[in-house]
Amino acid sequence: MLVAILVVAMVIGTMSILVGAAVRGKMIVAVRSADTESARQTLEWMSERLRNAGLNIYPSAQVRLRCKDMVVAEDPGLRPRSGSVYVSGEILNADAMAGNEVITLGYSLENGVVFEERALCSVDWNSSTVSKAAVSNPRIPVTALVLRYFARTGDLIPVPMGGQITDPGQVRSIRLIEITLTVQGEEGTSGPQAQTFTRLVMLRNPRPDVNNWLSPSETNPP
Repeated sequence: MLVAILVVAMVIGTMSILVGAAVRGKMIVAVRSADTESARQTLEWMSERLRNAGLNIYPSAQVRLRCKDMVVAEDPGLRPRSGSVYVSGEILNADAMAGNEVITLGYSLENGVVFEERALCSVDWNSSTVSKAAVSNPRIPVTALVLRYFARTGDLIPVPMGGQITDPGQVRSIRLIEITLTVQGEEGTSGPQAQTFTRLVMLRNPRPDVNNWLSPSETNPP
């Protein structure tokens, strides 16, 4: 009987170890899947909005320099950097009137969280009307947000180390933006795990500074 009890105890102990390892493994996979999904949602949010840069901009009607181009070219403080980008357009278009809801919208990384800033082009960017909200999950630290810019020819537009693109002509030539997002999960015995995701966004609208383009399906301003 003692031998039988010992064998049963060993079997139960082995099974508990195996089951426990399987459960822990499943929990780790579930948490990392959540991290992955959160990062993908952030990328999708940024991509869809950036893609609409330049929509229904009527440059001669804009009183703010930042609102005359798809990617902000004239406002020195908002020109493209490797860690931030600001664009203008009727990105949140909610009616059939072209050009009456033009905004400036931008993304940057602060303290492990990707933030979105936006303001109507009718107001000064430094005013209290600029809204700011997190678009990434604060529980899942974003350790890096890297942006690269490409012209319509596919050529990389270099960003000076720690600086920004200062030539308005180069800024206006941007047609593709590559977003790279790195998140860090803390779960599991293996410790912190970094995951990197990349998305290439093509700006779909023509250059507003060249042809004053407006959507042909909407009403042009006078």
